[in-house]
Amino acid sequence: MDAKTGKRLQRLRISSQFFFTWLFFFLLLKSGGAAIEHLPQTGFFFYIDPLFLWVNILAGPFLQVFLLALIPLIMTMVFGRFFCGWVCPFGALNQFFTWLGSRRQRKKIAVSRSSLRLKYLLLIILLVASLFASQLLGWLDPFALLTRSSSVALVPGANFLAQHALQSGAQNQGWVGKIIKPLYDFSRRFLLTVRQRTFLQAAAIGLIFFGLLLLNLYRRRFFCNSLCPLGAVYGFVAKYSLLRLPLNENCTNCGACSNHCTYYGSPFQDYLKSECVLCLNCLNDCPFAAIDVRFQLPRSGKRPALDMGRRKILAAAGCGLAAAALPQIGVNKKAKAHDFIRPPGAVAEKEFLKKCVRCGACLQACPTNAIQPAVFQAGLEGIWTPVLIPVNGYCEYECVRCTRVCPTHALMPLTLEEKKQFKIGTAVINRSTCYTYADGYNCAVCEEHCPVPEKAIRFREVEVYNFRGKLKKVKQIYVVPDLCIGCGICENVCPRTDAPAITVGAEEEQRENSF
Repeated sequence: MDAKTGKRLQRLRISSQFFFTWLFFFLLLKSGGAAIEHLPQTGFFFYIDPLFLWVNILAGPFLQVFLLALIPLIMTMVFGRFFCGWVCPFGALNQFFTWLGSRRQRKKIAVSRSSLRLKYLLLIILLVASLFASQLLGWLDPFALLTRSSSVALVPGANFLAQHALQSGAQNQGWVGKIIKPLYDFSRRFLLTVRQRTFLQAAAIGLIFFGLLLLNLYRRRFFCNSLCPLGAVYGFVAKYSLLRLPLNENCTNCGACSNHCTYYGSPFQDYLKSECVLCLNCLNDCPFAAIDVRFQLPRSGKRPALDMGRRKILAAAGCGLAAAALPQIGVNKKAKAHDFIRPPGAVAEKEFLKKCVRCGACLQACPTNAIQPAVFQAGLEGIWTPVLIPVNGYCEYECVRCTRVCPTHALMPLTLEEKKQFKIGTAVINRSTCYTYADGYNCAVCEEHCPVPEKAIRFREVEVYNFRGKLKKVKQIYVVPDLCIGCGICENVCPRTDAPAITVGAEEEQRENSF
């Protein structure tokens, strides 16, 4: 194929990567800013992910929308790993950072078969663990990883930097301010959030994300080649694909085609269909137009492939069993209750842990920043699953965003009326710190903010001795458990500066049935 055609195909690939990356971030950002009735299909990229199809089959009930994941699988049987090189947003980011480090990578590095095998072994570990209700796929799935990292670290960090940079520029009295102020007003209206979002583990999740991207400066598409379980799925199917990049009679074995190959392959020596993501860099690098693009039926003869080895496969399966077993033997498994709060619509805890893929879509959608990634509140297997922390934010009474964006229905979709009746916990008053009990003061902040029409927080007038020893009448607050839905706004707005005098726990929580 001539260089001009190769250049056109490469530009088409870059345009495709740019479009799908833009689409991903557009849907992600819109999920946190659009009106509830106009929420976009933020789960689009999850629905075309075969790993999420696997999660849905195991956890049930089956959602027909995940059948969309069969489309890229079928297309992979025709075109090879086009999805990784042309569609995947995280793959596009890895490709971009690989391009940034291309000068460092001019020196020829031999293809490391062990690093290419690693993602297949990780896939086996994750699949075996998921068979035993230990949901670990979301840790490395590229869409879950990118959504979680963007929601917790990338978007809040970009918002903070843009907010301060544009605000400083807009306050400039000179020509700079005249240019920046309209941009600042536009950004505040359409892009920036009024309230700066903060998250637990933002630094850790952000460091993991940027660390994976920076590794591309050392090795081309490091995550895609060595760690991505979705890439392993497509790699297995791509071995039998019809599209090939055969060499013609012009080839002189100069090796130029391997200079920018994303998996350090050598098309003129050992072309691995399972690893080629169709970046088409080889078409541009070849000075003799010696590489063609053709559709050919798979040959019955021996084809180059990665030899996994029976021992490695059995070892990976054993690691998957261990990964599934270890979280199940923790002491928290014997606990009759837990003290963390799940968002509204959450299914039973055991089922929730099977369904939740730690994608963080609900974190981005929550308008009050109440939903946070768990640290160890829910045990080892609950790391990065969503929990509601009232001190940081409260569950908005007129909002169902988190239940609408959850791709696996770990949070079941609720109507607004259903959500208003959904009990996620119960408020409890600490009489040793509440002003109306401990200090003899009248305080109505929590009662005023209680969104329940019948008021789950009420007053009763009593005579008490205040801290000065004087007898006075005080309206002491109390909670009506049957009316409280556990939204947490009372804890969030409590005026106590040391610790909230009213807290919300998971007592009497309601869990949705997914069947």
